[in-house]
Amino acid sequence: MIAELSERDNQILQAVIEEFIATAEPVGSRNLTKKYALGVSPATVRNVMADLEELGLLTQPHTSAGRQPTDLAYRYYVDHLMGSRGVRPDERRRLRRHLAGASRDDVEELLDTTCRALSSMAHLVGLVAAPRFEARVFRHIDFVLLRPGRVLVVLVSESGAVYHRPVDAPEVDDQARLDRMGEYLNHLLEGLPLSAVRDRILAEMESERAAVDALFHRALTLGDRALRSADRSGDSGVFVGDPGPLLEQPEFHSPDRLKGILETFEKKGLLIKLLDRACAEPGVQVVIGRENPSEDLQGCSVVVSNYGSGDRVLGSLGVIGPTRMPYPRVVALVDYTARLLGETLGPG
Repeated sequence: MIAELSERDNQILQAVIEEFIATAEPVGSRNLTKKYALGVSPATVRNVMADLEELGLLTQPHTSAGRQPTDLAYRYYVDHLMGSRGVRPDERRRLRRHLAGASRDDVEELLDTTCRALSSMAHLVGLVAAPRFEARVFRHIDFVLLRPGRVLVVLVSESGAVYHRPVDAPEVDDQARLDRMGEYLNHLLEGLPLSAVRDRILAEMESERAAVDALFHRALTLGDRALRSADRSGDSGVFVGDPGPLLEQPEFHSPDRLKGILETFEKKGLLIKLLDRACAEPGVQVVIGRENPSEDLQGCSVVVSNYGSGDRVLGSLGVIGPTRMPYPRVVALVDYTARLLGETLGPG
């Protein structure tokens, strides 16, 4: 990474980046001095731009054209120049209206609504990863006898997320017994993080109490089986917004390039890994161009943040768009949306 630039270099680089973001056209020195109060001549701007090009911050697509930022320039801009800005009051109200219109008891609807709202407001492609199974808090479990030896497990988290898991239970053939099993597990497990539920079940199975009552032991065995089934199923999904905004960007007019990106949006596992990797650190993270692990996204930037309740991370959300995006506004929108979604979901 390059050392921090002089004040004049910073001022001119910032002007080039913001002009290119606004116009998608290479930026010339004369146009820059007309539109921005730089306090120097076009010749001086030209010299500084040439120096910035040598540093790898600008590039000139054609000899006679102006210059445009590189991935390195955007990284420097995000780290040193763009500052912070808030979300406008009207945008806050709009986001709150969107989320208030979704049922809090239907987590999938809430996440899908959040994704569509973020896509629409950022005019980019929104991504929202569902809360990880193990990050949620246990509220309730029900067992429904489908047929002798086969049971439907209905597991509900504090956030209202519902999991349906059919499991084999050759030792069970009576709904009344299943109801007693559910009552016992609900009393035992209420309020525990799902990541701790299975440990509690295994510990109880080893205790003398479970050994005394065969019914309780069967309940614990069935609960453990249900948790293992849910954990293997990989509940965490990702909601992807309408890719339409990308079609409007000149960067994606190439059919081959657009095809690669659209195919990437179909790879939900890759998107979840991308969100998880970007959110390894707290706060909003910005992954620019070639920093992306996916080759098809190396012409894009990804702005992401975790969302959660208190200190507990539930999932992550963000946007994908061209590297030529209005970073201050997008970062503020992603940050606010993540905090708002965390508040809406509340505990679990």
